[in-house]
Amino acid sequence: MALPLPFPIGIYEKALKPLALPAMFADAVRAGYDTFEISLDESDYRLARLDWSAAEMRETRRAAEESGIRLYSACFSGHRKYALGSADPVTTRRAMDLMRKGLNFCVETGIRVLQLTGSDVYYEASSEESARRYAENVARGAEMAGDLGVMLAIEPVDKHIRSIRQALDIVREVNSPWLQVYPDAANLLVEGFDPLAELEAGRGHLVGLHIRDALPGTSYNLPWGSGTLDFVAVLRTLQKINFHAPVLIEYWYIDEVDYLERAARARKFLIDKITQAGLA
Repeated sequence: MALPLPFPIGIYEKALKPLALPAMFADAVRAGYDTFEISLDESDYRLARLDWSAAEMRETRRAAEESGIRLYSACFSGHRKYALGSADPVTTRRAMDLMRKGLNFCVETGIRVLQLTGSDVYYEASSEESARRYAENVARGAEMAGDLGVMLAIEPVDKHIRSIRQALDIVREVNSPWLQVYPDAANLLVEGFDPLAELEAGRGHLVGLHIRDALPGTSYNLPWGSGTLDFVAVLRTLQKINFHAPVLIEYWYIDEVDYLERAARARKFLIDKITQAGLA
């Protein structure tokens, strides 16, 4: 009999072989996952999803429902290319147009959370002005999100907003229930922060968690168990702060023939850690 788990376990789109989304939903279910995170990255291919017709978006929702997977979140890293804090007003207008389209995409597909990058700019030099523009545009995005009933959440990354505490500065300044934080435990470790202390600081404001292994300075596709992230301690901290949201396994597909087995092994690794933490 399967052990009851303390939270749903999801998988990031880019961990699986790139196929049509209905086929990817079916693969995620075969690998044992509960939720699925769609990528809205800076590629033209994925940003084009924001210009789908309402019927196409609803078909994606229907395909997920029929497969048995729940569309929980969208990782919206397209703002790396079209930065919210850019000095170019054409770029920031495009960024806000994408924000509006991204929130509408969530409404039509049934996605609950639109995860924003914490980078004020990515391909420009950051400054006090870019940080100000970023905060102002995130606040505008939170207003749009509230109007549509979609959660907007900042992901601390490698530029500008690097910790949960830094993300909370904006969350508290905006003061909207529709703006929260969606961290990545590996990012926190890579950036030199204590993941446990950061997660505790985020109590009551975390709407999801990305998880994968990491070493100080790197977390790209490390084999599970080869890094220094203390999964058991992270999981116990989630219990301590009364965390109730999906945990999303994140890594990247690289032409693996056995990609489904790899996805299933990643899930088993996390479930083993949940059991070791005494949470199952």
